[in-house]
Amino acid sequence: MIGVIGGTIAGLMGIGGGTVIVPLLLYLSGIDIKAATAVSMVHIVFASISGTIFNYYQKTIIFKYSVYFGLSSMVFSFMGGYFTKYIPDLTIKIMYLAALTASLILMLLRSRITGHKTDPSKSDLYKIIPIGAVAGFMAGILGIGGGFLFVPALLFFMGLPMNIATGTSLGAIIFTSIPGLAGKMLSVDFNILFGVIVGLGGIGGARLGTYLKRRINPVAIRIIFILFFIAVFARVIIDILSRIL
Repeated sequence: MIGVIGGTIAGLMGIGGGTVIVPLLLYLSGIDIKAATAVSMVHIVFASISGTIFNYYQKTIIFKYSVYFGLSSMVFSFMGGYFTKYIPDLTIKIMYLAALTASLILMLLRSRITGHKTDPSKSDLYKIIPIGAVAGFMAGILGIGGGFLFVPALLFFMGLPMNIATGTSLGAIIFTSIPGLAGKMLSVDFNILFGVIVGLGGIGGARLGTYLKRRINPVAIRIIFILFFIAVFARVIIDILSRIL
C-alpha cells in the first residue's frame, strides 16, 4: 500500500514520490531513516520507469529535457547515496524537512505561471547544471527523486505546461534514481526484497497517478498535497524536537 500511494503521487506530480514514501516508511513500518531512504530509492526506480512509459504513451514528456536534467544529476545522486552512511540520522531528518519546505514553496509558486515558451534560451539550459547537481545530491541522500526541483525548473526556465513538466521530470528521475540506488546499496544496510515489494506497488500507483492527472483539477491536487505535507512537516518537527530535547 505504501508503494501504491508513492507511485500515485509520482504519476500525479512528476516527482519520485520519496517525499511521501520516506515518512510513510519511517512512521508506519518502523525502519530507521537511512533504511527508509534506501527503500524509497528502490521504489523510485520502479515508479519513475513505469511512470515515464505511461507518460510516453500519453505524449506528456519531452525526452530531450529529461536527458538534460538527468545527466546533470547522475554523479551527484550516486555521491549522495554513498555518503548517506556518514551523515547522522538527525541531520538527514533536518535535510528532509528543508526539502519538504522547498517543495511546498515551489508548489505554491507554480500557480503563478501563466505563459509558456516555445523554445528555451541557452542561458535557461545552462541553469540546468546547478539545479541538477543540487537535486541529484539531495535525492541521493534523502531517497527522493529530485522532482521537487525538476518540476519547478521545467516550469520556470523551460516554460513547459504543467502536464508536460511533470512527465518530463519523471523521465529525468530515472537518471537520478539508478545511481542513487547504487550508492545506497554500497553504504546502507536495508532489506532489498522489501524495497522491491514497495517498488512493485509503485508501478500500479504510477499508472493510477498518470490516469488521475487527466481527471482531477490541478488546484484540488495542490490543496490535497499541501495539507498532507503540512501534516508530515509537523510530525517530523515533533520527531526532531523530541531527539534534541
